[in-house]
Amino acid sequence: MSDHDVDDIAFLTGSPNESGFMVNKRAMYEPGAVMVCSQKRACCVVSMGFAAIIAVALIVAFTKPGCPEATYIGEPVPGFSSRPTHSPPTTPPTATNGEEFPWRDVRLPFHVRPLHYNITLHPNLTTRLVEGHVTIKLTAIEETTAIIIHGHDLNITNYSLNKKYGKPIEILKFLVYPPHQQLYLGLNEILRRGSNYTLKLGFRTSLKEGLEGFYLSSYISAEGERRYLATTHFEPTSARAAFPCFDEPHMKAQFFLSLVREPQHIALFNMPVQETLSLNDTGLVVDNFEESKTMSTYLVAFVVCDYKSVSNMTRHNIRLSVYAPPTMIGQAGYALQVASHIFDFYQDFFGVKYPLPKQDLIAIPDFGAGAMENWGLITYRETALMFDGNHTSSRAQQGVAVVIAHELAHQWFGNLVTMSWWSDLWLNEGFASFMENIGTKAAQPGWAMEEQFLVEKMQPALALDALLASHPISTPVRDPAQIESIFDTISYKKGASIISMLESFIGHKMLAEGLQLYLKENEFGNAATDDLWAALTKVTKKHNSELDIKGIMDTWTLQAGFPLVSVTLQDGRVSASQARFVVCEENVTDPNEPLNTTIGYRWHVPLTYITSEQPHEQAMYWMNLTDVEFEVGKDVKWVKFNVGQRGFFRVSYDAVGWAGLISLLRNNHTALSSADRANLVDDIFTLVNPFCTATQSWAGTINGSLALELSLYLKNETRYIPWHTALEHLFQWVQLLFNYPAHTQMMQYIHTLILPHYKRIGWNDTGTHLERLLRSKILLAAVHCGDTHAIQEAKRMFHEWRVNGTFIPPNLRAVVYCTGVRYGTEEDWRHCWKVYNSSTIPSEKKLMLMAMAKTQNPWLMQQFLEYTLDSNKIRHQDVLTVLQEVSKNPSGRLPAWRMVRQHWAQISQLFGQGSFTIGSIIKAVTSTFTSAFDLGEVESFFKDVSVGSGERALAQALETIRLNIQWHEHNLDDVSHWLDQHMTQAETQVEVDPQ
Repeated sequence: MSDHDVDDIAFLTGSPNESGFMVNKRAMYEPGAVMVCSQKRACCVVSMGFAAIIAVALIVAFTKPGCPEATYIGEPVPGFSSRPTHSPPTTPPTATNGEEFPWRDVRLPFHVRPLHYNITLHPNLTTRLVEGHVTIKLTAIEETTAIIIHGHDLNITNYSLNKKYGKPIEILKFLVYPPHQQLYLGLNEILRRGSNYTLKLGFRTSLKEGLEGFYLSSYISAEGERRYLATTHFEPTSARAAFPCFDEPHMKAQFFLSLVREPQHIALFNMPVQETLSLNDTGLVVDNFEESKTMSTYLVAFVVCDYKSVSNMTRHNIRLSVYAPPTMIGQAGYALQVASHIFDFYQDFFGVKYPLPKQDLIAIPDFGAGAMENWGLITYRETALMFDGNHTSSRAQQGVAVVIAHELAHQWFGNLVTMSWWSDLWLNEGFASFMENIGTKAAQPGWAMEEQFLVEKMQPALALDALLASHPISTPVRDPAQIESIFDTISYKKGASIISMLESFIGHKMLAEGLQLYLKENEFGNAATDDLWAALTKVTKKHNSELDIKGIMDTWTLQAGFPLVSVTLQDGRVSASQARFVVCEENVTDPNEPLNTTIGYRWHVPLTYITSEQPHEQAMYWMNLTDVEFEVGKDVKWVKFNVGQRGFFRVSYDAVGWAGLISLLRNNHTALSSADRANLVDDIFTLVNPFCTATQSWAGTINGSLALELSLYLKNETRYIPWHTALEHLFQWVQLLFNYPAHTQMMQYIHTLILPHYKRIGWNDTGTHLERLLRSKILLAAVHCGDTHAIQEAKRMFHEWRVNGTFIPPNLRAVVYCTGVRYGTEEDWRHCWKVYNSSTIPSEKKLMLMAMAKTQNPWLMQQFLEYTLDSNKIRHQDVLTVLQEVSKNPSGRLPAWRMVRQHWAQISQLFGQGSFTIGSIIKAVTSTFTSAFDLGEVESFFKDVSVGSGERALAQALETIRLNIQWHEHNLDDVSHWLDQHMTQAETQVEVDPQ
C-alpha cells in the first residue's frame, strides 16, 4: 500500500493524528458542543454546497454517454483485478473519423461478455475478397451504454444490436480506432446487468499474403500448376483480423461457422461438418459445421483447400486425420501413426476425456510458426508434419514427433484450460514443451527423450536466462507487440525446465495427479499460475507432504534469472551459497530489477548430489532462500551436485572440487551418467564468461584453460548428449576467436577430440537413433575442422549424387550437401536451387536452403539473400531460416546484416511489428558480432528504428555482442596460451579450412 493510500484512509478515519481538521471536525459533533456561525459564514457554506451539487451533476452528465467507470460487480475473472487498469495516452485517442475515441485502454472493458458466435464467411480464392457476417450473443456483466469489440483491417458494412425478442437498440455512434484495433458502438440506452443481447456485424476484408489472420497460401501441383488455399493463424491476437470479436483469451464462447466455397474445395473447421448445402444457381456450396465447445478466439481455425487426407480411429473412438497436398499425402503416414499413439497416451495420462469428436492435423505451405494448436484442427509447417523414411533424417523425424506431441498436449493444456491472460503464457507453452518429451517417449521409447530434454530445453533456457534482458516466466504484458515478445525461450523452455525440476522433487505420479486435478477443476475455463499451484498443493497434502508448492515455485516464476550455487568441500563438510547468475559487463545494473524480482533474487533450491562414496544414491538438501552447510563424510573425494541437471541452476565448484571431477572424467567418465557429464561441460564453459552476483558486484570467472582441461576427456566420450553440449560450446569459441590467431589452433584442438570418434563412427548410416544423431554431429564437425578425409568423402558423394543421381542416406545428407556447396562451383549451387524448387519433400527443401547458405561465392550469396524478398522464390516462412544459415557462414555475416539494414522497411512490413519473427531476425544477423565496431553499427541503426515485438530480442542481441567483446578481454590470452602449449605438444596432422 502506498503512502498516498495510507493518507487517504487516515483522512477518512481520523486516526493518525489528533490535531488540525480532524480534531475540529470531531469536536463539532461531540456531546455538548455548540456550533457558532455568523450570517456571512452561513451564506458562504450554502453557496459552496450548491456549487458542489452543480459540479457533480455536470460530471455525471458528461460521463454517462461514454464508457461507464462503474465498479465491476460481476463474477471475478481468474487472474485479474476487478477492472483493467488505464494507461491513458498523452493525447486523447482519435478515431478514423476524427472524433475522440472514448475508450483509452488497449484491453477491452468487462462490460459485456460473449456467449456465442454465429459466423458466415465467403472467401473468394480468385479475387481474394472475403464477405462475412457475424452474430454475437452476449450478456451484460455490468450496466453500460457502449460496446467495445476488436476488429483489425475490417470494413464494417452494417451493424445492429437487439435485445430480447428482437427489439432493436439504437446505435448512436460507431467508431474505429486502428492503433488498438478496436471498434466502439455507443448506444442510446443502458444494457442491463445479467440481460442477453444480440450484436450483428457485416464486414468485408481480403485474404492477406502474410502469415497471420485469415491469409492466402499456395502449393505447386504435380502438373506444375499453382493451387491456392485459405487458412488461418490467430494466436495471439489475429482472430480480430478475420471477424469482429472479443479477442482476449478469457472471453471464451461457442462458435458456429458457415463457410461458402467452390465444389472442388473442402472446408475444415474446429468441428466436423454438420451439413453441406448448394446455394441455388451460384455454383457454390456452404458447409455448416457443428457448434464448437467453449473456447478462446485465438483457437478458432478454418481452412479452404483441395487437400487429400488419411484417417483412423483412436482407441478412444476419436477420428484422427492428417491433411496434405496431393503431392505430399504419401508422407502423412508417420504423422498419423505417431499422433494416434500420443493421443491415446495423453487421454490416459491427463485423465480427462478429449471433448471433441475429431482431431485434424493439416500441413500448411506458408506458416510462420512450427505449428498451432487450434482445437480440433492443428495447423503445421510441412516440415513439422511430413516424413519420408527414404529421405528424411532421424533429426527431422524426431522434430515431427516432438511437434505433434507438443500440439496434442495443448488440446488439454491451453485449449481445455486456458491461461486467463497472456502474462501466464507459460501455462500453455511451458507445459506443452514439458509434455512433448513425455509424449514422444511414449511413441518412441528408444530415443532417450529424458536426456535430450537437457540439450533441447534446459541448457538453451539457462543460456538466455543468464542475460539481464531476460524476463520472469510470469511477466506483465498488455499490447500485441508485448504479447508476441514473450513467445520465447523463457516461456517455452524455462517453463518446461521448472516443471521438470518440480517433478524431480515431488515425483512423477504426484505431478500427474496434480495436473489431472488442475484440468478437472478448470475445464472449459481459464486459470492463472496460482490455480496450478493450488491443485498441486491439494495433491501433495493428500500424500502427507508439507511442501509449500506456491512458495517454492513463486521464486522461479516471479523473478528473472536463476541462482549460481557456489560449493566448497572441506573435511567432509559442504558449504553452499546462492546468488543470481548473470553474465554481464562490469558495473552494469539490471534495468528491469524493480519488475523482475519481488523476492530479492533468492530461490528455494532443491540441491541434489551424489558422492564418490555413494555414486548411485542421490541425496537432496533444500536451500530455502538461504545458504546452507551440511555433512557428506570425511572420506568423500568428490561431490557432483544437481544430479542429472534436473535443477534450473548452475553450480560452481572450488579449485579442489573441479580438480576432483576433472580427474574422474579423465579416468572413469562412466562413473557419472551422460546427463551429469553434459551438465559439467555446460556449467564450466558457461562459467568462463564474466558474471555478476545478484547485487551486480563483479564476481570474476573460471579460467578458460580449466574448461579446456575438462574437455580433454571427450576423446573417450561416446554418448550423444555430452557431445551435443560440448560441440555447442566449442564452436561458439571458434566463432569468438575468428579474427585471432588462436582460431586455427582451436579448430585443430577440436579436431584432436573428434578424430578417434570420426574413425569409429564412419559413413555408414546405421545404428540406434542416438547413434545416428551423433554421427551427423561428428561428421559435420570433422568437415568444419577441415578434416581432409571427411571433406573429400563428402565431395565425392555430392558429385555422384549430382551427376548420377546416386542415393545419399538421409542422415548423411546435411554434411554432404553443405560440403558440396561450400567447396563446389556455381553449377553445384544452381543444382541445389533446382532441387529446392522441384522437391516435394519438405525436409529436403529445408536442407537445400541450409546448403546454399554455405557458398563462398559472394555473388551467389547476395543473390540468395535477395531471393528472400521475392515470395515466388523463397516463401515468407523461410526468410528467417535463410538469414540464420547465411549468418552462420563467416562469409555471410556482413552481407546478411547489410541486407537486413537495406531492406528493413520491407522486412518490417512483411512480418509486422507484432510478429515474433522480427525479434528472431534481429538476433540471427547480429548475435555473432564480436567487435566494438559492429556493436556501434547495430546500436546506431536500431536507435531510430521501431522494432515492435522485437524490442526485447534487440536488447538481448546487444547484450550478447557486448559479452562477446568482454569474453575476449578476459579469456583471449589464457585460452590462446593453453592452445599454444597444448597443440605444440600434441601430434596432429590436419589441414584446417580457414573458413
